Amino acid sequence: MSNNNLEAIKTTMQGRKGLHVTLKARNGRRGGYERDGIIDGLYPEVFTVLVRENGHNRRYCFSYSEVLTRHVEIDPFP
Repeated sequence: MSNNNLEAIKTTMQGRKGLHVTLKARNGRRGGYERDGIIDGLYPEVFTVLVRENGHNRRYCFSYSEVLTRHVEIDPFP
């Protein structure tokens, strides 16, 4: 895993903070899920996405390496 690729993902995510995105996550054999939300928090190793579900706010937390390995996909993402 290259640090340059992770740094590029972090930089791209900083430009997307506060924007509406569609999040697709894979859970192995169980399939996955798709949610619409807003990129909420950016931290050195992880980022959070704020999702409104059934009238409640929920935060999902993911690492940048999950984006790099495509376990998590974010649209729009260059």
